[in-house]
Amino acid sequence: MAGRDEQELLGRLFMVRHGESTCNSVHRIAGQRDAPLTFLGRIQAEKVAKGHRDQHFDRVYVSPLTRAYETAGTIFGIDTPDADAPEVAVDERLMERDFGSYTLESKSILQRRHGIAEYERAMNADSPTMHGGETFQQFKDRVHAFYEEELLPALRRGEVVCVVSHKYVVELICRFILARPADESYDLRLPNSQMLQGDRIHSYVKNENKTMNMVYDWIVVNHPVVFCAGLAAGLLANLAGLRISTSPYLLLLLLVLASVITMCRIELENARAFVTDRGTLRSVALRYLALPIAFAALVHWWDVGSSSTAAIAAVFLATPSSVVAMTVSRCLGGMIMPTFAQVLLSSLAATLSFSAVLALTLHEDVAPAVAISAATSTGVVTAAYVLVKRLRESSPIRTAKYGERNGYVAVLLLTAFIVLVCLKLDLDGFSTYAPTAVGIAVGLRLVAALLRRRRHVQTLDDYTAMTYPNVFVVVIIAALTGNGPLEQVAIWTLLPMFVLSFFDSFYARFLVVAPDDARWPAVLGLPAHRPVRGRPATEDPREPSVPARS
Repeated sequence: MAGRDEQELLGRLFMVRHGESTCNSVHRIAGQRDAPLTFLGRIQAEKVAKGHRDQHFDRVYVSPLTRAYETAGTIFGIDTPDADAPEVAVDERLMERDFGSYTLESKSILQRRHGIAEYERAMNADSPTMHGGETFQQFKDRVHAFYEEELLPALRRGEVVCVVSHKYVVELICRFILARPADESYDLRLPNSQMLQGDRIHSYVKNENKTMNMVYDWIVVNHPVVFCAGLAAGLLANLAGLRISTSPYLLLLLLVLASVITMCRIELENARAFVTDRGTLRSVALRYLALPIAFAALVHWWDVGSSSTAAIAAVFLATPSSVVAMTVSRCLGGMIMPTFAQVLLSSLAATLSFSAVLALTLHEDVAPAVAISAATSTGVVTAAYVLVKRLRESSPIRTAKYGERNGYVAVLLLTAFIVLVCLKLDLDGFSTYAPTAVGIAVGLRLVAALLRRRRHVQTLDDYTAMTYPNVFVVVIIAALTGNGPLEQVAIWTLLPMFVLSFFDSFYARFLVVAPDDARWPAVLGLPAHRPVRGRPATEDPREPSVPARS
């Protein structure tokens, strides 16, 4: 195709990746498993429909898998066609690749197990780490056949065409259009439901950087390394004499921004199902209400000082779960949303438990401490939740895309927090505060291991949520109330907490639910059989086969 002719032809091509599916929401690979759309996925499709209401389409090609078919149905009204509706052709060649042993695996587990580069190779080519399913050549051949026999002839007839399919199918079509060799393939990070026009593919691909995308993924998956690097940098700078006392309000701002970014990619629309889960409610009531209040009552009865190890331990028992736990859940292979439910519920519980614990353990400045704890723990999480929920409602595609692409920014913001608080660490207090900090980090893991639900799909999320307290909030509360010992223990606790995250990565292997577990179909809404939809696309006998650019 000549340059002008190619642009004119590609200007009539539109491609859409399906809306968010249940597998997308838990960061697992669906492949050819028939994962349905989430609530957000349907909203995303509705947004596309509104945004292209005035765009005329002659023909729509769609994958028979539910998540793609429902997306096309919402955009084009497949089940209720009118006189102006485009012709719809369901084509099995547009199904996502069968990823074999990778199917229903956690993406993050695969990235940690095999490395980012090998994971990308497996998803975009062939890899010895993936067993069964389709080879890349088989996948390429069927999509190539569709491209050659259906798509190009339709475009050459002057038709305006939309292809509603899956991430790797759309990326493969882009590679055909750009005539890219196989070794140049990489993740284009296509967001759910964004409509990509053919003549803009060049600019879209140009904006993607293979190396940087892999670096961003590495930062998220290996966040313990990044956090520990921040700890080391802060401690070395402190040791070199760089002592800076950062404003607590700046630290709070970093925490809020990291919370918002982290929540942008969480399925908040389905939060009620997890927040009202009886098992979660029991865990939160026991872990964040009964246990810390009972322990604080004992501390008060013993009448120990507010700076004693027991009093400080009581404060940490009452500390709600951190937003970091959601990132950890994603990286360890958890379901993420159950962790969010515990983060939200524990933050709400902190209004009562923090107040009670501070009142029982502090002998002065109790009222300011209670007010600050409510604002920084409950207030931050609740405000971030409300803000992100509104953003996902008003701009569902852009918000989810932002959260997916910028997870590394949240990690870097928290790393900056770690570096800044390390600069105010009292290194001379190592023997005084470090043993308490280690005891707290280890003790919380023991509590989490004892209270987690056994052999449950949410076991890993239970452990993760209880293991990562919002130490950042404790630092801010201590700084604003002038409680020096509590602040120093909180900062020192960051060190063993993130060092022990390497142990969590090992321990998670015994907690995560295997991809072939019989409970996943019910959890993800996967039917036993893939439905057969519509009429298949057929080759137009009027048009000769057009060689594809591969």
